Amino acid sequence: MIKPRNLALLMQRHADLISTTRHDPTRLTCFVSYHDADFGEVESFIRRFGEEFVPRCIGVTPQDTFVGSLDEHYIKSCVREECLGDSTVTIVLLGQETWHQMFVDWEIAASLLEGPTRSRNGILVMPLASMSNRATLPERIRDNFFGPGDEKSSVIYESYPTTRESFRAKLDRAHASRSRAGAAVNNTRPLRRTDSP
Repeated sequence: MIKPRNLALLMQRHADLISTTRHDPTRLTCFVSYHDADFGEVESFIRRFGEEFVPRCIGVTPQDTFVGSLDEHYIKSCVREECLGDSTVTIVLLGQETWHQMFVDWEIAASLLEGPTRSRNGILVMPLASMSNRATLPERIRDNFFGPGDEKSSVIYESYPTTRESFRAKLDRAHASRSRAGAAVNNTRPLRRTDSP
């Protein structure tokens, strides 16, 4: 069995190979948040759409030094710096069990973190293709999504893209949501400490 850190490194290498086949300075750098059980589908997503953005795929793993901390702000800050890096959009790909995954919650919380020198990430949430555009939302996403087109939502929820052009448009909407006036960001929910539903 591939250990979580190795799985993340494998996904990043794959994403780098696909991303570098095209030079486009307008592409956004995006962090991809997903549950390890959906590795194959996430890999297919990156294979199909990875030329449209610069992917960052190495998320939180049990080997990260901050995982045992009880300081939630410290955890969010570490995830922001060490995992999200220079990304400006977080793409949350939803499978059957993503909604209750601890590390996915941490990645979403770090994406919503507003700092003195860095704006929060735009968040684009999409069910994976196998979910037939239906999926249970993680609680922190529900805290920040009020419905399609609602200007108060700090999260963009979209169906799985059918074309590269439609995917790029979804990314652009998520990126624009970072500075949307009046968007309500609720990041007060305690971090999940278990994957249990």
